[in-house]
Amino acid sequence: MKSSRRNFLKSTGLAIGGSLILPACYYEPAPFRFFTPEEADCLIAVCECIIPADDMPGATDAGVIYYIDKQVMGPFKKFQQTYREGLAALQIDCMGLKGTRFEALSTDQQVEFLEMMENNDDMLESWLFVKPAAFFNLIIDHTMQGFYGAPRHGGNRDYISYRMLGIGYPQVVGQNRYGNGDSNG
Repeated sequence: MKSSRRNFLKSTGLAIGGSLILPACYYEPAPFRFFTPEEADCLIAVCECIIPADDMPGATDAGVIYYIDKQVMGPFKKFQQTYREGLAALQIDCMGLKGTRFEALSTDQQVEFLEMMENNDDMLESWLFVKPAAFFNLIIDHTMQGFYGAPRHGGNRDYISYRMLGIGYPQVVGQNRYGNGDSNG
């Protein structure tokens, strides 16, 4: 059987194309830019307590961790030390008070611990640079931004919060998303 150059190129092209496309079919989260995997696991658990999944998606489904991770490397750069030290103090206190890492606690225990943080109650001496309540409030703010904000900033994956609220993608002035110059478009 004689093989033509055209058949060879077709076969080679299919093989190479298939090897490039097939890995893209599997969703593999990108590595974090700022957080270590251990910090990310802890922060994911905290964010999921703030916006838990129930019959609707929660913070994890919306990719809130990726929003915070992206923003801490950009506009929220001033919070890098706060996150490093706050997550470390949270884990030290959790180990000291509960005997395990935060993400290993049951949901009820996690909520109880976060309530202690929110009230600065019974915390150990681990919090040197930031108060527990201030750190918890920072995480609340960033979690809400990541859940309800525009997906282009790293969170709200697949417009989860917009779909949950029953709203379409918000119209942005200056991006030609309005029809014929009016807001009814």
